[in-house]
Amino acid sequence: MPKIGRFTSDKAKDTFLRAYDAVAAKWPVPSTNLDVETAFGTTRIRKSGAGDGAPIVLLPGIGGNGQVWFRFVEELARDRVVYTPDVIGWAGYCVQTAPLRDTGDIARWMADVLDGLAEDRVHLAGNSLGAWLAGAIAVHRSDRLASMTMFEPSASTFARPRPGLLFRFIMAGARPTPERMRKLNQWLMPGYEMSDEEFELATAIRGFRAAMPWDRPFTDAELAAITAPALVLFGARTVVSDPERAAARARRHIPSAEIGIYQDVGHDLLWANPQQIIPRFLTFVADHDQVRT
Repeated sequence: MPKIGRFTSDKAKDTFLRAYDAVAAKWPVPSTNLDVETAFGTTRIRKSGAGDGAPIVLLPGIGGNGQVWFRFVEELARDRVVYTPDVIGWAGYCVQTAPLRDTGDIARWMADVLDGLAEDRVHLAGNSLGAWLAGAIAVHRSDRLASMTMFEPSASTFARPRPGLLFRFIMAGARPTPERMRKLNQWLMPGYEMSDEEFELATAIRGFRAAMPWDRPFTDAELAAITAPALVLFGARTVVSDPERAAARARRHIPSAEIGIYQDVGHDLLWANPQQIIPRFLTFVADHDQVRT
């Protein structure tokens, strides 16, 4: 039965929101919090920056929220508006009232968000599982996208995940102690060292029961339906997928895919190599600002 995301208790909610607000306080640029009504409930969105180009919308990785982008938002929002929403069905300030059953619902959620923001088209980008969400939206609503970017797509975006990856997540989730979570993060993203505030926020997510559809590999037909200009970036050392195989499938089936594989980094692509990834992303965004007018 489809579910609605919820905190397990008032105490769990208070603990999470305190940790969330502590990370939110690190935001380096002026911003405004917005609450947008959708068919699935209220979505909290942080708006930063200004400019005439199509805005950027950023989706976080698994269980994340809009605050994870604080390390990058200053550069991203220098010349245009950047929206960093919490994901409905994941822990955050969203209030979910109806379940999301499939990728069509994910796309409808984002379309409702854009309608609420009065934005006709945006540059949509996501990291890890957020990259899969961005892809799901592009499959159904490329008409609302000036471009779509995937940073280190999740394991199930282009192929079935490796059994060893699933085992590690299951073992960490069975007894999610701070030590196990730190070890999992070090293995998954060795170039990303969490601050104390970020770690507290990550551990507080345990008090939330998520209700967003899980990623599954896109079919050939679904990938072909992504007609928005697409940028797909991988870390060569990623432990979540075979980047060469995934890149080949993206090239073969996404009509306008631009692919990049970066050496000496893995699933920590953005955190370990921002000096290359952020400029490439911004150049891609600028190049496609007028594609879908």
